[in-house]
Amino acid sequence: MKKILLISLALITFSSCIIEQCDEPIIGCTDIDAVNYNPQATYSNNSCNYTSDIVFYLDANAAIYLDQQGVNQLTFYINGFNIGTQYNNNGFIFSLEEPSCMDPYFTVGNINWSISNSTDMSWEAIDETGYIWYNSTSTIYPNQCTAIGLTTKKIKEFQQRNQ
Repeated sequence: MKKILLISLALITFSSCIIEQCDEPIIGCTDIDAVNYNPQATYSNNSCNYTSDIVFYLDANAAIYLDQQGVNQLTFYINGFNIGTQYNNNGFIFSLEEPSCMDPYFTVGNINWSISNSTDMSWEAIDETGYIWYNSTSTIYPNQCTAIGLTTKKIKEFQQRNQ
């Protein structure tokens, strides 16, 4: 009788441990910064997707410099994809401070990526003849408006490095 009681007690204890551990993990994205964040997820499966906005703009000196160089349009690319063009209509539009990503006067793009909560984005500014006035790589973080200003100093330094 003692053995049956001991075996029964062991089975009840073993059975309750299995039941508690049998809860299936909820698999999904556990990063709150991701667009597909799942607050119910208990286990990350590296499925997180992120997004960020980028706005390209010229400062006043770059706008004047490009105009003096005879540039009629400047097209911006992110990771090789054309995201928009700024045109020289009696001068380029410029900004003295960082514009918002909702500013319709500047070139705005969106970048999407997966897994990591940051990514490197390569970008370039190319005129209508195919001449690259500037290119660089920037680290982007999710849910931010990243303003990238093109200045005369950046343009001239880039030209000197690439002559």
